Amino acid sequence: MYPQPDRPASRHPNVESITHANIESILCIEEQRRQRKPAYYRVVERTARFCGTIGFLWLNVLLFALWIGFNVLVTPFDPYPFTFLITVVSLEAIVLSILILISQNLSAVENERRHHLDLQINLLNERETTALLRLVTLMADRMGIPLEDQAEVDTLACDTDPAAVLQQIVRAEHAHTATRRKGS
Repeated sequence: MYPQPDRPASRHPNVESITHANIESILCIEEQRRQRKPAYYRVVERTARFCGTIGFLWLNVLLFALWIGFNVLVTPFDPYPFTFLITVVSLEAIVLSILILISQNLSAVENERRHHLDLQINLLNERETTALLRLVTLMADRMGIPLEDQAEVDTLACDTDPAAVLQQIVRAEHAHTATRRKGS
């Protein structure tokens, strides 16, 4: 990498400061949303997060080993085949499954919200780009640039209809699936 020449301080923000501000904004919004969630949902999320760790695995292995060791070597309060242990493990599995399903549902809602934000930002970006292309077309006309050199810009300067694009995707997916089935 080459050293950058010294430039006078710009009154415009640089890319790093813009992205930092955007990231900070999103993190603040997500933190506010987390704080507004009822306490029991936050407990469910924390519990599910902990249960998905190596530490939780080792805790279970340790507890099972202690249980079995105590019953075999010290006092058999739950003799082999460890029926009470099997019941406890089954109940733990049921509770963990429910916690994980709740956590996944919460994550799905959050992911849908982020996806919607992405979509809105992309649509806004497309609209801004279209406006810029229209401006470029006007500038090209005034500068006398031949129309054949502007053809692609003219095509892209039209508004994009998200519903039409979605229909195009659906048609392409159907055609692709039909082609794959014929080839199988």
